[in-house]
Amino acid sequence: MADIIPQINPWILIAFGTLLIGLEIITMAFVAFFFGMALIIIGITSFYIEMSGETQILSAVVLGGILTFLLRKAILKTMRPEDLALETFATGDTGVLSEHNGELRVNYKGTTWAIQTDAEGFSAGETVMVSEIKNNVAVVAKK
Repeated sequence: MADIIPQINPWILIAFGTLLIGLEIITMAFVAFFFGMALIIIGITSFYIEMSGETQILSAVVLGGILTFLLRKAILKTMRPEDLALETFATGDTGVLSEHNGELRVNYKGTTWAIQTDAEGFSAGETVMVSEIKNNVAVVAKK
């Protein structure tokens, strides 16, 4: 049987696979990555086993599909955002009140925060206790 597509140069397959892996940085779907890996594997195999172009393309598509089916969930499990440690501010320390545009704010841990208080009578320059930070608002009480 005659080959419709002659053998594709293995370097072209490897280059195209590398391009797909590079594009994965943009998509983050972990599909292009596996098809890129499949093209690289078939490209390396083509150095040792002579295949027609149809066989190379079909093998890369089938191998890419198999790799995607088998490995995508496993890789995505390792990258779940809920598994990452969240950075939180420890509260219970003191901060200093300052006035910005007529509004009292507290300087705490290198940042100024809007304040929420249960009492009146706070003034700029006063040292207060920060008991909680929630939704970018510091809950403060007199020290």
